[in-house]
Amino acid sequence: MRLGLVGSGHVGEIVAYTASLLGNADEIIFNDVKKERMESEALDINDGSQFYPNGTKACFGEYKHLANCDIIVVCSGLIPETGDRLDELELNKNAVGDYIEEIVEAGFDGYFIVVTNPCDVITYQVFKKSGFPKNKVIGSGTALDSTRFNVMMAEILGLSPNAIRGMMLGEHGESQFVPWSQIFVDHVPFEEYAKLHPEKLETFDKDEFEAKVRARGWDVYKGKGSTQYGIANTVNAIIRAITHDTKVILNVSTYLDGQYGVEDVFLSTPCVIGKNGIEEVIELELTEEELKRYQESAEIIKKHIELL
Repeated sequence: MRLGLVGSGHVGEIVAYTASLLGNADEIIFNDVKKERMESEALDINDGSQFYPNGTKACFGEYKHLANCDIIVVCSGLIPETGDRLDELELNKNAVGDYIEEIVEAGFDGYFIVVTNPCDVITYQVFKKSGFPKNKVIGSGTALDSTRFNVMMAEILGLSPNAIRGMMLGEHGESQFVPWSQIFVDHVPFEEYAKLHPEKLETFDKDEFEAKVRARGWDVYKGKGSTQYGIANTVNAIIRAITHDTKVILNVSTYLDGQYGVEDVFLSTPCVIGKNGIEEVIELELTEEELKRYQESAEIIKKHIELL
């Protein structure tokens, strides 16, 4: 499998390294506006090739050299200091629009996985600029936020993150929210589990917890200037789902055409991902309040899509 990376910064480098360690790619092609950066990343990956299960090789190139990739991860971009991913739109939209057209014109016909923020808006832009069918353009969306939910809830309950079936829905940004009606501890609904174990949740506040999950990425960013490991593993879960046809269900940003009463927007909801990309969009039975929040999140994304 040939993996292309547009953006060889903190996210791109760890996506590549994780793909190498997991054997998710046979070849990786780095691309970046900083030529020295992409050259160095390729050399560094190659220096570890003896230890990768598939002996992954790396190289670098221009946009046209990505044409024969099976999957391209879009992870270029600049990050503002405001703490709101939507503020990244003006910084990133022009470059993304230009290079997506160039990559497609060169002959690329694989799958786009979009990480660049604001993720939902940029994923919509990639969808429109590429002209690809909706199943072949996938935003990382709230997949990472959902993982953060599981990790943070597991810490409170004293359980493994694998025992938590949690999620964040909507925008990968400030309007994302927890659909508490859909949260389970193993197979037990969260509200029922709370009644069974009140001692674990005596001081628990749902709104406070949601806010902490929403802010988790910025908490990491403020301390080290990037987030890498969580998103790299998230992206590789999507890559593996496509290349190994795992039919995994992840909360990714996908094109909605009527689900939740929302149309012509990319937003996160559980999706089945396999060899054909997004193979099923799952519409959850939300409460009236949750549905309202989902639709409000969609309206925020639509307003920013108008700025493209």
